[in-house]
Amino acid sequence: MKKKIYFTQVGFDFEGSVYLPYAAGALAAYTLSQPDLAAEYEFPEFIFRREKLAVVLDRIVDPYIASFSCSVWNMEFNKALAKRIREKYPDCLIIFGGHSVRENDTRLLEEEPYVDVLMFGEGEKNFAAILRALRDDSLERVPNIAFRKDGKPVLTPREYYYDLSEFPSPYLSGVFDKLMEKEPETDFLAVIETNRGCPYSCAYCDWCAGHKMRFFPMEKVLGEIRWFADHRVEYIFCADSNFGMFDRDVEIAKTLVKTKREFGYPKVFRPCYEKNSADRVFTICSILNSEGMDKGATMAYQTLSPDALKNIGRKNLTMEHFSGLLRRYNEAGIPAYSELILGLPGETRESFCRGVCRLLESGQHNSLSVYQCEMLPNSRMADPDYVTRHGIQVIKVPFNHIHSAINKSEEVQEYSYLVRATAAMSRDDWTQASLFSTCVQCFHSLGVLRCFSIYLFAEGIASYYDFFTGLLAYLMQSEGMLGGIWRSFREKYDSSLSGDWNYHRDVFGNITWFFEEGAFLECVGDFDACIEELLPYLKRYPINERLFEEMLRYQRAILRKPFDREATYRFSYDFYTYFQMIADRAYKPLEEKPITLTVKPKAVYDDIRDYARETVWFGRRRGATVYRGKELSAE
Repeated sequence: MKKKIYFTQVGFDFEGSVYLPYAAGALAAYTLSQPDLAAEYEFPEFIFRREKLAVVLDRIVDPYIASFSCSVWNMEFNKALAKRIREKYPDCLIIFGGHSVRENDTRLLEEEPYVDVLMFGEGEKNFAAILRALRDDSLERVPNIAFRKDGKPVLTPREYYYDLSEFPSPYLSGVFDKLMEKEPETDFLAVIETNRGCPYSCAYCDWCAGHKMRFFPMEKVLGEIRWFADHRVEYIFCADSNFGMFDRDVEIAKTLVKTKREFGYPKVFRPCYEKNSADRVFTICSILNSEGMDKGATMAYQTLSPDALKNIGRKNLTMEHFSGLLRRYNEAGIPAYSELILGLPGETRESFCRGVCRLLESGQHNSLSVYQCEMLPNSRMADPDYVTRHGIQVIKVPFNHIHSAINKSEEVQEYSYLVRATAAMSRDDWTQASLFSTCVQCFHSLGVLRCFSIYLFAEGIASYYDFFTGLLAYLMQSEGMLGGIWRSFREKYDSSLSGDWNYHRDVFGNITWFFEEGAFLECVGDFDACIEELLPYLKRYPINERLFEEMLRYQRAILRKPFDREATYRFSYDFYTYFQMIADRAYKPLEEKPITLTVKPKAVYDDIRDYARETVWFGRRRGATVYRGKELSAE
């Protein structure tokens, strides 16, 4: 009888969609490709859903090994399940690996006595080596692991593997076939790797920093794309650290588009783009966007502070180059979005807030997202000397998995470790910077007041920094709905140990939202009431009354709202050309000239939950909250 190995790699439910457990599948596929191990072991089931622990435990029968893929979103679940497995099956060998297992560190063995072995780095060969070493109790010969011997932790030497050609695909090898046959109604999401490694060494990242680039055979990559089509997998996340860095990535993009056109799947391909290969990334984005397969081009800055960039070991594009690329994407009709990280060492409140505004000044009006800096176990930032040198203060907070389903019966709380302060940014400064970025994202990036903020900046009336600083101060004093929402955000940021950093109302669906998304949904849900509350602030600025009223109507017309239908509007000013020229980085004064604006929505949403999901969740990065392109025309 074969010995049973149970792999656990649980993720969250995204309104009925769930990821196939790629990492676990990769280890199982390699193990089964070894004839001696395939004859000795079997994999009865993958544990990939966050179910009740008792329910999961009932399905685990006589395990020889229980192996866990550990990430920030499942570490505590893994601990709780592993502990129960040890209680029920004392002889079961329990193995932990993955990003949340700190490399070359044995503390987890000391803290969690039910864990027997830790695996570091890539797992295919290590896992197979462990299985063979168990035959004669020779774990000390297996590299990249830690285990106990005579009650004391043992750490084996670190080795790296450079040839990926011998690692079979978990999709093509059939390890997921039974799982998918068992759940024909489940909307499975998938991960694809075309390479491993990263030439950069950003201090906040633990992806694969500083590791040599290695490639999976193209035959495997193209075969997996066809497999996704045959199995009707809609959404593919590309786990490459820098997609677009290599010429072959263009061929992969072409194959994805060709496959979708022929078979209808996969529908979405979500890569993380390389930041320095501008021409190649542009080509790839053009290919993917021709078939609507990507949300847009990533133009990630993370920070614009020279001090923070030096501290994290990163270089950015110049603002001139950034602005030129934005113009190029805009002319091609390809959405481009930018990302920043709040809390990087060396960043001050002033430098961060002004950095946000510099992106707007350079033309980033489509989409901007700000993320909190998280301390990842295997990042350079987590090194104790680095923490001390930069005065980093980390808080442990309940994990918020944005856009996942609300599960009120969740047994196990996961945790994040966020940078709450540094030597350059106090806790109060961090809260204020968080509120400022939320304000900019809601009212400019998502579009509620974008016309006003752009107009005031373009005409030299108010800088973006002054406009949003003033707007935030106004909101904090407002007695209306928005004022209440922003004060609740401040309370949540101030009481950060609670970790309640998401927005939820049943009317928008059984999922959680970023603060700026929740505020935006409230605004479009009752736009007139929102504007009524904001009017006293907007009227502080010297804008001709007639122009003000018409620009307000134009702002309302181009903002995508639930229940919108095709509509025609008449204006005395050519707002359409004015804002289009600014987007093209070719300013032309606003002309007092009659125009007729026609808005033709591609989709009509009669349910605000559908609108929220499609426009704000799925569409945010491509700027879907504001009408653009063929949906908007003027005569």
